[in-house]
Amino acid sequence: MVWIVTARQRYLAAQSLRKIQEKLEGSGFQRVHRNALINVDHVRKMVALSSNRWLITLNNNQEFVVSKRLAHNVRQILSW
Repeated sequence: MVWIVTARQRYLAAQSLRKIQEKLEGSGFQRVHRNALINVDHVRKMVALSSNRWLITLNNNQEFVVSKRLAHNVRQILSW
């Protein structure tokens, strides 16, 4: 089950997260965990938890821990 969370509402998606990621490629969304895509334009804060772990806080106060496997993606987010 995939939930799409916006500032106003939550939607249940009929497609897999992988399919949604493919459709959003190049539009400012970044995979940060096997179960999470985020819009990098809405990142408010990033805190290093360790050398391979990051905590990302979005403008709506949702928090995501970046997986070790996807930690290299954080470098791309930091370049905004």
